[in-house]
Amino acid sequence: MKLKHLYLCSALLLPAVPAAPALAQEEAQTDATGAAGVGDIVVTAQKRAENLQKVPIVITAVSGAQIENSGVTNLQTLPAIAPGLNSRVTAGAFQPYIRGVGTSSNVVENPVALYIDGVYLPQQREGLRELPDVEQVAVLKGPQGTLFGRNATGGVIQITTRKPTQDAEFMARAGIDNYATFRGTLFASGGLTDGIAASFSADYADQGKGFGDNVTNGHDTFQLLHSLSLRGKIVVDAGPRTEITLIGDYMDRKERTYSFVPYPGTSFSVPYAPVGSVYDTRSPIDPYTAFEGGGVSLNIDHDLDFARLVSITSWRKGSTSYLFDDVPVGTPVFYVGVDKGDQPNENFTQEIQLISSDNGTFNWTVGAFYFWNKTANSPITRQFFPAFYGPAGPAPTSNRISQTYGEETTESIAPFGQVSIEVMQDTRLTLGARYTYEKRDMNGRTVLTRYDGTVLTIPKAAVVPDSITIKKPTWRVALDHQFTPDVLGYVSYNRGIKSGGFNILNVNNPAYLPERLDAYEAGLKMQLFDRRLRLNVGGFYYDYSNLQVIQFINLAQTVVNGAKARIYGVDVDFNAKLSDEFSLSGGFEILHARFTDYRNAVGSTPLPGGGATLGTVVASGNRIPQAQKFVASLSADYQKQFSFGSLNFNLTGNYNGDYYVEPDNFLKQGSYVMLNSSLTWTEPNGHYSLSVWGRNLANEKIITNASSQAIGYPISYGQPPRTYGLTGKVMF
Repeated sequence: MKLKHLYLCSALLLPAVPAAPALAQEEAQTDATGAAGVGDIVVTAQKRAENLQKVPIVITAVSGAQIENSGVTNLQTLPAIAPGLNSRVTAGAFQPYIRGVGTSSNVVENPVALYIDGVYLPQQREGLRELPDVEQVAVLKGPQGTLFGRNATGGVIQITTRKPTQDAEFMARAGIDNYATFRGTLFASGGLTDGIAASFSADYADQGKGFGDNVTNGHDTFQLLHSLSLRGKIVVDAGPRTEITLIGDYMDRKERTYSFVPYPGTSFSVPYAPVGSVYDTRSPIDPYTAFEGGGVSLNIDHDLDFARLVSITSWRKGSTSYLFDDVPVGTPVFYVGVDKGDQPNENFTQEIQLISSDNGTFNWTVGAFYFWNKTANSPITRQFFPAFYGPAGPAPTSNRISQTYGEETTESIAPFGQVSIEVMQDTRLTLGARYTYEKRDMNGRTVLTRYDGTVLTIPKAAVVPDSITIKKPTWRVALDHQFTPDVLGYVSYNRGIKSGGFNILNVNNPAYLPERLDAYEAGLKMQLFDRRLRLNVGGFYYDYSNLQVIQFINLAQTVVNGAKARIYGVDVDFNAKLSDEFSLSGGFEILHARFTDYRNAVGSTPLPGGGATLGTVVASGNRIPQAQKFVASLSADYQKQFSFGSLNFNLTGNYNGDYYVEPDNFLKQGSYVMLNSSLTWTEPNGHYSLSVWGRNLANEKIITNASSQAIGYPISYGQPPRTYGLTGKVMF
């Protein structure tokens, strides 16, 4: 272990330690105010229920009420209240980044792992689900490879949904916004018989008007055609020691996407007619992405006295379909490529955990995780030339139809264990390890069809079978000390890996290998002023090697290795209860994230007449894509009781520093501020409420998709513009 890195992290935090006794004295002066504190938060970051302030990991945890009040409707908008988390949506895929660690690929597993009710979701498009029945979202920052596996180098997003109870509950919510978006949400829960309770949730939305227009055919762009999320949960009390939970969920989502314009200061090398808005486009087609899928899971929790035996079994299946312009410049005068395809996915997981009873001096967790996954991609590319292009759209003939098919099957098994020992009073040592064995098999082929008007010529398909085997350990070492009942300090060292794999979008390219991240952290967790302030501070240093970087090869996303990087920074997270009526929450992150050695990056240079030249450049010293030097969030919540009910006002602001989209640091998103606000009236008995709200009040334009291509630099502003609306809710 490089102890100097731990010393560096600790040095950032030392000034806060001597202040703890003085702050404790100030707490005593506030005892008589009678104001409620911020309350305890229970998380399962170490596979057991623990107080957030006792876990030596940087965690941002928010409740369902906080999510609703701050205007967060899905995971895409979660960064508004989770500083350090950056997310974007590309081609219908949710792409989160934590501390600059993430991926912009649509088909490979993300290094920020997504778990819902203890089940791992490798399919990124499932991250676009709405949050109708969420009890808590916890963002675990830094590698979590010991307990969560080989694809959690950036961190973990844990979503916990509401548990059904014997008491009957009902909630219905409906609203509409200025783009004629209707959204309805339903949650019902109650006992079926003694010992059996069930819940059901549903969320439906459709957008009547898109954010822009397709001036070629008059249709809307950036329009949510429909989104449906369903979840059912049954909890069976199978005796005094056993609880069984069965969950089923379904998701169906389709949206019109993509509207590309030139990056400011550049132009395309093909004819392009400017449009009126960054959301407008000119296209003979209506690009879209759609996802349909779901799954079931079975959780069995049995008390063995000395430990809990937990089994989590899940099966999931889904498919993405899409249609878009292969050369998305808005005007198909030169030529048009139309990509249409499907990306099916199926996976099965089985996890066994044995979790010791919490005796305060020696706690342990052991288990094993099995993962099977099959992912495929089958796009069809049709290329039309002017001779075959008619004014109303592509003619029925073309010079080429190309189909590339790639399929990857993954099978992995990983035993793991972690122990936490009280080595002296108030001091604990945590040791954890995991060994991952994984095999990946790939089959791929490309078929080219030529059409001369009468005869089809189909060359022999090239079959490209390949396989790789990955055997990698990960581990964790942490030391924490309870300075006072309300102040915890810790240092830790973690190694995480992100699995390798194959480029199923570009099957003729070689496999990419695992990347490795060594993380050194130090932190303080404090509850101050009679627990009316929760303040958590963490410093971190990453050695990041063999990075998997996205490059566009033959117009397809391709993952390559070769880069090294260094990342370090500070996280601050706080919750403050200033009075019974007024609370604040927020935080900030300062981040340095740069390549230290990247000599074969793809770079580009704009051409005066339009387009760009592409070549190999040295990106050493450049910032890592999506890494922001500074981010901050602040959410203010004020609630006042009146004779006619209560009023709740929330204002949430999120500052996002600038970041680059690609390793050559040419395409750049400038800094921006997201502002959300809501005012909610609730009748005295709490059964009815009415909210008026606004999101992205500053009407910021944010790049969600961009790439360097020979034709130029097409970029897409996919983040919704300013929206506002009205929502009513009924609760019993």
